[in-house]
Amino acid sequence: MITSKDRILGILRATGRPGIEAVIAYLESSSYFRRGCYGHHKEYGGLAAHSIEVYDYMTASGRFFSSDSIAVVALFHDLGKTVRSDGTGHGHRSVRILEGLGFELTDSERKAIGNHHDHNPLDYASCPLLCLLSAGDCASTRRWKRANRK
Repeated sequence: MITSKDRILGILRATGRPGIEAVIAYLESSSYFRRGCYGHHKEYGGLAAHSIEVYDYMTASGRFFSSDSIAVVALFHDLGKTVRSDGTGHGHRSVRILEGLGFELTDSERKAIGNHHDHNPLDYASCPLLCLLSAGDCASTRRWKRANRK
């Protein structure tokens, strides 16, 4: 059985993007593959599982977007949850981590990752990738919450 970690690493390496190995090294040394999310996917490895679910949603729904951009925003949108809060949202922390590692983001990728919880309709109109990421994020969260109702 392929683990979430193996699948994520394979997807990321397939992008061939400059700097991806530095980001992969960060993922492996951080809590990315071990931690859960705050209000959903709370189990061990939940952050990675959630990221894969968002990726699968975006891949199925986003045929007009590049596969690289889908991989980057889906798998890195919650990367900021691997570090302590500095008073900014985890989306903006995710962007800072990636850029601090020398990983280049397109303007759309930066906007999508940084603003995926802002829910500003003007952002959605100006960045369709943000709209798709937000939809995938919400779909994954709802699915987990339905499955884990008590």
